[in-house]
Amino acid sequence: MPHPHEILVVRLTSLGDVLMSLPAVKALKDELPGVKISWLVEGSVAELLSHQGFVDHVIRFPRDLIVASLKKGNGLIAFRCLVDFLRNLRAKNYDVLIDFHAILKSALLDYVTRAGRRIGFGRRFAKEGSWLAYDERVNGEESRLHKVERNMLLARHLGVNGTIPRVELVAPPEAESYVHDMLAKHDIHPPIIALFPFCSKGSQFKRWDLANYAELLKRMKESIKATVLILWGPGEEGEARRLRDMADYGVVLPANLGVAQLCALLKRADMYVGGDTGVMHLAAFSGVPVLAVFGPTDPRVNAPFGSMHTMVRRDLPCSPCRDKDCKERVCLTSITPDEVFEEVRQMWNRINIVHKGRKEAADISNSKS
Repeated sequence: MPHPHEILVVRLTSLGDVLMSLPAVKALKDELPGVKISWLVEGSVAELLSHQGFVDHVIRFPRDLIVASLKKGNGLIAFRCLVDFLRNLRAKNYDVLIDFHAILKSALLDYVTRAGRRIGFGRRFAKEGSWLAYDERVNGEESRLHKVERNMLLARHLGVNGTIPRVELVAPPEAESYVHDMLAKHDIHPPIIALFPFCSKGSQFKRWDLANYAELLKRMKESIKATVLILWGPGEEGEARRLRDMADYGVVLPANLGVAQLCALLKRADMYVGGDTGVMHLAAFSGVPVLAVFGPTDPRVNAPFGSMHTMVRRDLPCSPCRDKDCKERVCLTSITPDEVFEEVRQMWNRINIVHKGRKEAADISNSKS
């Protein structure tokens, strides 16, 4: 079968899962000669995707506009917005559609397109009957594959046989400029550690307690010479400031950063500390060493991808699990601030050794020139 010339990738949300699709998409771009890749996605991550060299075109599903119109009672506007979007989506002919999302919503959008081949996961990884929408279904032999490796199964189905490519995100220039000015305004200089102690509303069961993060910050204040930026998302600024006050340490920036801006900020950090979140994956794919505190989620599936990252977790008989209503949460409550700090300290020492080696190499190079 000839190589496709036009591929539509479908991965709508969430941030971490979008990012864990990147290596497979880059592999397609690298190994299929002349292929053009479009990506159907939701939300502000679209801006970031549009600046990655292996993505030719980003199509943004207008969910925010549709939802906002419905909330205002403008059902007609929402309907017209959806119809216009679907019409434009159908106007383009794609040789292949690859659905990394594998839910009912993505499958319905798949049906709208005029794709020659629709490829997605089989029952092992697909949800809500979405596999019925695909012409070709891909199943892995191992159910607990890391999501990056799982997504590579779809790329390999199209003849991609190489190793998983390394991906380091490129931040948009305007986002880099914004972050540069913001850090200068607040007199923030390297070295920088980015700390993100929060989770989305539906993922609170994965969150290490704020009091633990406060104790961790106190130990970092005593032993590590760095600026710690306490990152936060929508509705979390108050808690971020409370954490800073509890620890009497850390900087809370007064800006709710978008995904592209957050990427630009993380690329300036020397290290990242936080839980299993989309921001964790954003840090990992931005090239930042990550120390992640894992609770009930499966590290074999969701760990930060790459060799320079470290996880702190409990290997318990009941973990991993998906019980969001668990009252015990031993997998998290048994992890102590002292234990996490020791891992932070060791990682920080390794980072400093690498930085020292690079500086010495640069000094030697400059002296020769």
